[in-house]
Amino acid sequence: MVFRSLLVVVLATAASVAVGAEDVDTGAAVRSVFQDTCARCHGDGTGLASAGIPNFTDPAWQAAHSDAELFSAIKQGRNGKMPPFGAVLSDAQISDLVRFVVRGFTPPPRQKLPGDALTRVGATRPPPGHGVGPVRYGRVGVYTQHNDNARTGRNLDETMLTPRAVASGRFGLLFRQDVDDQVFAQPLYVPGLRIAGGRHNVVFVATAANTIYAFDADRAQPPYWRVNLGPPGSVEQHHFWCLDILGNMGIIGTPVIDPATQTLYVVALTHEGVGWAQRLHALDLATGAERPPSPVLVTCPGFDPILENQRPALLLAHGFVYVGYSSHCDVEPYHGYLFRFDPATLRICGVFNTSAGGSGGSIWQSGQGPAVGPDGQIVFVTSNGDWDGVHRFGDTVLSLSADLAVLDWFTPTNYQELNQRDHDLNSSGAMVLPGSHEVIGVGKEGRAYLLDLDRMGHLGDEQAVQRVRVAVGEVNGGAVYWKSGDRGAMVYVWGQNDALKAYGFDGRRLSPRPVATGAQTSAYPGGMLSISANGERGGILWANAALTSRGSAHANGAGVLRAYDADDIRHELWDSNQQPARDACGRISKNAPPTVVNGKVYLASFGERPVGTGALYVYGLRPRGGEGGGNE
Repeated sequence: MVFRSLLVVVLATAASVAVGAEDVDTGAAVRSVFQDTCARCHGDGTGLASAGIPNFTDPAWQAAHSDAELFSAIKQGRNGKMPPFGAVLSDAQISDLVRFVVRGFTPPPRQKLPGDALTRVGATRPPPGHGVGPVRYGRVGVYTQHNDNARTGRNLDETMLTPRAVASGRFGLLFRQDVDDQVFAQPLYVPGLRIAGGRHNVVFVATAANTIYAFDADRAQPPYWRVNLGPPGSVEQHHFWCLDILGNMGIIGTPVIDPATQTLYVVALTHEGVGWAQRLHALDLATGAERPPSPVLVTCPGFDPILENQRPALLLAHGFVYVGYSSHCDVEPYHGYLFRFDPATLRICGVFNTSAGGSGGSIWQSGQGPAVGPDGQIVFVTSNGDWDGVHRFGDTVLSLSADLAVLDWFTPTNYQELNQRDHDLNSSGAMVLPGSHEVIGVGKEGRAYLLDLDRMGHLGDEQAVQRVRVAVGEVNGGAVYWKSGDRGAMVYVWGQNDALKAYGFDGRRLSPRPVATGAQTSAYPGGMLSISANGERGGILWANAALTSRGSAHANGAGVLRAYDADDIRHELWDSNQQPARDACGRISKNAPPTVVNGKVYLASFGERPVGTGALYVYGLRPRGGEGGGNE
């Protein structure tokens, strides 16, 4: 998960130092090495008082702290929040950090964007009812994160949103639904649900304040129901030190829906008295009411409800609900847990601990849920942690049976280096490639590992089917897959501070180089991707990306929804910043891919402020002549 150490902000474009010619290379190297990891905690360097993170641009702060004090803080840690870096950084490196970064930091220049989108991140809200028109009941649902249990991110039954229609000038924001807090979870969609005395297409949104909303998917109106599952836990209630989450951390992982029983399963973290609890809830889709015996406590020996972060999406498979856990800020002690629940009784039927007898190995995956392979195996990837290949599986791709027994695993050769440098293997999760027995995962190094689920090979890169560098650095969103009638099968990936890339897949191996590369670059977290198509035709690659090219890090900067021709991603069809006054989509929701179904795109957003706001943005083909809203 996040790097366990770092006091300094290192953004290549955010540091300005007066140095002699002989120092240029050293200063550039320091900023380059720590550019992507240091900014996780310190954002743009202006600090966050509520988290105890200093403002490096404040002359009073600079004057109050000596070089020796800063050196000591980086090397030995400070106040229980700043971890020590002495084990991974040399004294010379620490001195360079103080000299070239902390002492030389100036805020980055404000980047002027069309419509001033960095400050005006929310679009003008259309009047209620905008988007009403001919409503057809959908026949395709999105019941789980990334559309299916293989986590391909694809909807192959989309007939209205064709490349030609999206590029026509008619596509844009239909309406927005404000919610009570940030939305980390992907919106889920149920077509033709019997609710409120009729049948409606309904979209479900879960917030960090522990609130679930059931909205009409086709028009702006009050929710059919909203349910709060208790006072949420918050990062301010514990000694967390990173900026990965800024406020409430109630519901983070994407829920899962069982359409057969009309039940939504979700986990909420609540603050109760002087402690915390994690509970699994089973809610009736039509009313939001708890289905007995819901809720139930999520617990096992060694499980700490405030240190365990329910970040990966829930999985419904084999007649069970699976709930995975990561850490938050890597504050120990924590493990990677995967629980198995009976959906009828909500009884815990098993728990797998990825680091039994050790620590770490969280199931983070940037919100991606565990995947299911062609033979029913449950596949996921772990973060940094202890490893022995027997009971401890840090930085490992694991394959488990339905009852959570280890079937197979793969660990890269350099797992110790990954662990030391915080280069988690699991920053994007696992995707099972359709029509094959192969799984792909990409980590913070930007390397994709293609593995044979019939023989994962255990330890060593030579055991992988293929290892390909697909990004210059971190990939923080799952890859997606589409088979084009013209171009064949392709895998798409978008890393941070990099461009969108498409790789060919011949059923066994990826093309060694991308077959196409997009023109735009995204800052942290890169692109959260989805695919819509009508079978093998009319493919569109959708991306929830950062608007700026660099510098937003964990600062929850402005997002942008982008649409590309999936046959040739060099061709951008549309983006939400072309008309920002109408279509801008707020601050990026760093975990949530767009939900594309039944002619509309549902995008989770952090809203208009860095913390405490959230929204659902709904895009589609706007009525001709601007009818229904009048703000063309």
